[in-house]
Amino acid sequence: MSGCAPSRAKRGAALPPRVCVCYVDSMTRAERIAEYKETPVRFTAEEFLQLAQHPPISEWVGKVELIEGEIIRMSAANIPHWMVQQDVSRQLTSIFAALGPEWLVGPEPTVRFARRTVRLPDVGVFRNAKIGPFIFEVASLFMAVEIADTTLRNDLGRKRAGYAEAGVPHYWVVDVNGRKTHVMAEPEAGDYGAKRVIPFGEPIEVPGADAVITLA
Repeated sequence: MSGCAPSRAKRGAALPPRVCVCYVDSMTRAERIAEYKETPVRFTAEEFLQLAQHPPISEWVGKVELIEGEIIRMSAANIPHWMVQQDVSRQLTSIFAALGPEWLVGPEPTVRFARRTVRLPDVGVFRNAKIGPFIFEVASLFMAVEIADTTLRNDLGRKRAGYAEAGVPHYWVVDVNGRKTHVMAEPEAGDYGAKRVIPFGEPIEVPGADAVITLA
């Protein structure tokens, strides 16, 4: 806050130069702007879902996730990524459809992991799916598959930890360039206790089903 108080002169006396006394807050405008810029905006899952229905987010190409309140924009999938994603989704859908209506498989489901975290696995397998008005709940996510071409480090690092911390029972990362699949299970303390690497061309046992899939 600032203010200005002019001086007063006696009747008949020449007016002295105007004196202005200013009162300034201890924090300058520049400091306020700097503080504002350094304060991150964290969104809830509900706020994120509302924002995602309108521009500019609704016009973005590629997946958009909410991680600990921060909106993360991902690059659009290239053709190799898309083809592997479709292959995995098709094979898993065929297997779980035969097990009964309690199973649901699909590409890029929107899943709430926590109050400020929403993920979209490349392929999700749900059992007795718990569905909110616009979103799946992580409690029913039985298996998540991420297709990695340019994202392998993150998928095997921070994202793996995020899925494990949320208690997702099974997590696969398909390494498109390395032509192998990282198969993980038994989440505990932010990681998976059971890990295997299956090269393309070899069968991968599908959890929850007496079946395998093979990626070429």
